[in-house]
Amino acid sequence: MTVLTAFAKNDWKGKVVDENGDPVAYANVAVLSRADSTVVCGAVTGEDGTFNIVTRETDGIMMVAMLGYQTVYFTPKDGMVIVLKNDASMISEATVTAIMPKTTLTGEGLQTNVKGSVLENAGSAKDVLGKTPGMIKGQNGLEVIGKGAPLVYINGHKVTDAAELDRLQSNEIQSIEVINNPGAQYDATVQAVVRIKTVKRQGDGFGFGVNAFDQQSLQWKPGNTAYAALNANYRTGGVDIFGGINFSNSAYRQVSYNETASYGIDQGGQPFTFENKGSIEGEGFDRDLSGNAGVNWQIADNHFLGGKVEWSNTLKEDGATQVNGNVYENGALIDRLCTVTTDGIGPIKPFNLGANLYYNGVVGEKLGVDVNLDYYGTNSSSRSVSHETSDIQDADVVSIGESSGRMWAGKAVLSYPIWMGQLQVGTEETFSRRTDSYSIEGVQLDPSDAKVKEDNIAGFASYGCYIPQVGQLSAGLRFEHVHYVFDDALSPALNVDRTYNNWFPTVSFATALGPVQLLANYSAKTQRPGYSSLSGAVRYNTRYIWQSGNPKLEPVKMHNVGVTAVWKWMSFILNYIRTDNAIMMWSTPYNDEGVVMVRPENVPTPYRNLSVYLNFTPTIGPWNLNYTVGAMPQWLTIRPEDPREPSGYREISYNGKPVFFVQLNNTFTVKGGWQFELGGQVATKGYMQNMYITNTYIDLDLAVQKTLLKDGSLVLRLEGSDLLGTAHYDMDTDFGSHTMMQTNNFDTQRIKFSLRYNFNAAKSKYRGTGAGSDEKARM
Repeated sequence: MTVLTAFAKNDWKGKVVDENGDPVAYANVAVLSRADSTVVCGAVTGEDGTFNIVTRETDGIMMVAMLGYQTVYFTPKDGMVIVLKNDASMISEATVTAIMPKTTLTGEGLQTNVKGSVLENAGSAKDVLGKTPGMIKGQNGLEVIGKGAPLVYINGHKVTDAAELDRLQSNEIQSIEVINNPGAQYDATVQAVVRIKTVKRQGDGFGFGVNAFDQQSLQWKPGNTAYAALNANYRTGGVDIFGGINFSNSAYRQVSYNETASYGIDQGGQPFTFENKGSIEGEGFDRDLSGNAGVNWQIADNHFLGGKVEWSNTLKEDGATQVNGNVYENGALIDRLCTVTTDGIGPIKPFNLGANLYYNGVVGEKLGVDVNLDYYGTNSSSRSVSHETSDIQDADVVSIGESSGRMWAGKAVLSYPIWMGQLQVGTEETFSRRTDSYSIEGVQLDPSDAKVKEDNIAGFASYGCYIPQVGQLSAGLRFEHVHYVFDDALSPALNVDRTYNNWFPTVSFATALGPVQLLANYSAKTQRPGYSSLSGAVRYNTRYIWQSGNPKLEPVKMHNVGVTAVWKWMSFILNYIRTDNAIMMWSTPYNDEGVVMVRPENVPTPYRNLSVYLNFTPTIGPWNLNYTVGAMPQWLTIRPEDPREPSGYREISYNGKPVFFVQLNNTFTVKGGWQFELGGQVATKGYMQNMYITNTYIDLDLAVQKTLLKDGSLVLRLEGSDLLGTAHYDMDTDFGSHTMMQTNNFDTQRIKFSLRYNFNAAKSKYRGTGAGSDEKARM
C-alpha cells in the first residue's frame, strides 16, 4: 500500500467499524514513527467506535489493531472510517460463520455475535444466554461456568430486575460478552460479568413491544406460571424516553424425602444417636407487579445525561409446607411428627424501589467521564403459622419477620488515552443501612431486633494497551475500605464491629499464536455474606430442625487464575479458584433432645475448585450445533467434631469424584421462518462444595418457533422443558456429627407457549452503568 510521508495536520478524528458497519469498541489506534516504528501516541475507541488523537508527530503511520481482526496501517485523514476485517486465520469457513455465532476473544473474555446467527431467533435474552459459550444452566439459574451467577449489563446499564432478560428479545441483541475475570472497575465481589450490546435502532418515533407467555406443569395441575410485559419507547432528536410494566403470576412445588442422623454426648456423658426419616412437600404461589421509566438526553456530541426509576411490588406470596417424620433415639421410635406451615406476607407489604442518575461524556478532546448515583430501598415482611402434631407434645407456632434496607451509592470513572492504551481511574462509595426484627410465639426461642450498617469506600485504577506483535495487556488494582457493624438490641452477645482494608489486583494478557487466540488472567476477589445469612434470629422449622444466620461470618477471599483459547469454532476455558473462609451451610446437634441447628459457617480450610470445558459450534447444512463438555473437580478436606471418634474429630474429604457435564443444543433452521430446537444437559454424580450429588441430572428440552410478518416482528414459540422429569439433584452431606440424605423432585416438567411482538421497536439508549450492584443483590 502507498503511505504518505507526512500528516496533513495533527488532530485526527475517526471511527472504526467491522465489515457489517457496526462500531468496534475498545480497538487500539496508534501513531507510529516512520523512522523506527515506535509508538508516538495512541487511543482506544469508545463504545461507538470513535477515536480522537492529537499529536505533534508530522511524519508517521496510523495503526488500528483489535484481537480477532486484521491489523491495518494507513495514512490518516480527518473524518476517516476504518473497516476492520475478520482475521481469516482465526475463523472457520464462510459457510459456517454465516450461520453459527462467531465467538472471539476481546482481551477480557469471550464475545459471541448474535446478530445474523442462529441465536438471533432463540427467544428472549435469557434463552440466548443459556446457549452462549461460557454459560450453563446451573442449580440456581444461568451461570458462568465455574463462576456462578454473573452481573449483567445491557448497553452499559446494569440489570437489577431479572425480568429485564425476559423482556429483551434475541433479535434485538448485537453481541454478548462473557467476562470471567472482571477488572478493577467492578466491585471486588463480582466474579463474572455478562455485557449485552443491542442492535442500534435508527430514527425517531414511537415504538412498543409486547411479550407474554403461559407455562403449565405436566405433573401438577395448579402449577401454572403466566407473564406479560409491555414496553414503550419514544425518541425525538437527542431525547429518548422509555418505560414499561410487567406482571407475573407463578407457582412452584417440591417433593422430597429426607433422612438425617445426629451423634452426640448427653449431659450424663453417654453417647446418643437421633435419626429422622420423612418427607417434605411444599408449594407456593407468587404474584408480582413491576415497572420502570426513564429518560436519556444527548445534550451534545459525546455528552449524555439521564435517569431511571425501577420499582417492584409483591402482590401475593403464599406458601404451604408439610413435613412428616419418624424420630428414632438409639434405634427406638420415640416420636411421629407432622408439621404443617403456611407462609404469607406479614404486616408490611414487600416493595422495592431503585433509582439511577448518570452522566457520560468526553471533556475536552480525550478525557472520558462516567458518573453514576444510585439509590435502592427495600421493605419486606413475612408471617408463618405452624401447626405441629407429635406423640410427645403438639405445638402451634407463629413467627413474624420484618426487614427494611436502604442503600446510597456513587461511582465516578475517568478515562484517558496514554501511549498505546487507556488509563482508567475511579472511586465507588456504597452506604447501606438495614433493620431486621423477628418474633416468635409458641416455642421458647429468643426474638431478634438487629440493625446493620456497612460502608464501603473504594478506589481503583487500571491500564490496558495493545503492544504490536505481542498482544493486549491489562492490569488493575482496587482498594476497598469496609466498616461493618451488627447490633442486636435483644442479643448483645451477637454484636460485631469490624473494619476491613483490602487490595484486589487484576491482570490479563491476550494474544494470538497463528490461528489460535489466547487469554490468560489472574484476579483477587472477595465475597461478603448476604444480610439474611448475618441475621442472628433462630427460625423454627420443626421441633427437631432450627435454622439461623451467623453474624460472625467473615468475608470470603478468592484467588482466580484462568486460561481461554479460541480456534475456529472451538473454545477451551480453564478456571482455577482457591477460596479461603468459604461460606457453606452447616448442620450440628443443638442439644441432646434431637434438635439440629442449620446455619452458614466459614470453612476453616482452603476450598479449591477447577472448571475446564470445551465448546463446539459447527454447522452442518441447516443443523447448527452448540455443544459444551467439561468437568468440575474440587479439593476440600475438613476435620469437624464427631463424638464417635476417640479424638472427638473426624477428617472428611470432599475430593476425588468430580462432576462431569455435557450441554447439547441443536437448532434446525428451515425456510418460512421455522426453527426447531432439541437441547439437553447431563451432569454426573460428584462433589459440589460439602455435598455429594447422588444422581445423574438429565434435562431434555424441545422447542418449535415460527416467525411471522415481513419484518419478523411477531414470533410464536412452543417449548417443553425437562421432558423426562429428571432435572433434579439428590444429595448426601456429611457434617461430622450430623449426616443428611435427601432426594428431590421439582416441578420443572412443563410446557410453555410464548408470544412476542414489536412495533417500530427503538431500543433505549440508556447509558447509566449504576453503582453499588453487590449491595442490591445482598439486600
